[in-house]
Amino acid sequence: MPRLFTALEIPRDAALSLSLLRGGLPGARWIDVENYHLTLRFIGDVEGHIADDIANALDRVNRPSFPLALSGVGAFGGKKPHAVWAGVSASPDLVALQGEIDRICQRLR
Repeated sequence: MPRLFTALEIPRDAALSLSLLRGGLPGARWIDVENYHLTLRFIGDVEGHIADDIANALDRVNRPSFPLALSGVGAFGGKKPHAVWAGVSASPDLVALQGEIDRICQRLR
């Protein structure tokens, strides 16, 4: 059963800048810069045929590119962090894209 989420790829120059913030967490396993992304929606575990339907519907989303502004960093996990994140500022384009993805997912689930 596939585990799905939707995301935007982080441009390489921005990802390289973010990678400079790595460090300070003993035992951390850092992901490769090529895997940095902005999660838009976590979908979760779905049956294979539903995953195909979602992928086909999302493949038809076509929006022009838009700028994103980073708005801070933090970590998940409290006193024992297990994931580091960088936030982005909300923008009308980002909200519209997330809304379209949400509507597609709600229609198919």
